[in-house]
Amino acid sequence: MTPMGKTLFVVLSLGALFGATLALRTEHTPPKAAQLTAAQMAEVQPAPKPADPPKAAPMRATDPEDEAPPDLDLEDGSGS
Repeated sequence: MTPMGKTLFVVLSLGALFGATLALRTEHTPPKAAQLTAAQMAEVQPAPKPADPPKAAPMRATDPEDEAPPDLDLEDGSGS
């Protein structure tokens, strides 16, 4: 048998095996819900309470006299 024939034989064999597995499998039944014992129920913690949303800080009244004058040391971009 040539290497191509062997490869084709393996691929077809795997396809037949896969097809037979799908055809003969039983229907999937969903798993039953697990029953917890009293001790396990006692260990279950309630969900944590969600955090409070952040509160906005109150705006303080600003007087123009209280503010520092803006820094006017601007460069003109020429490097001097």
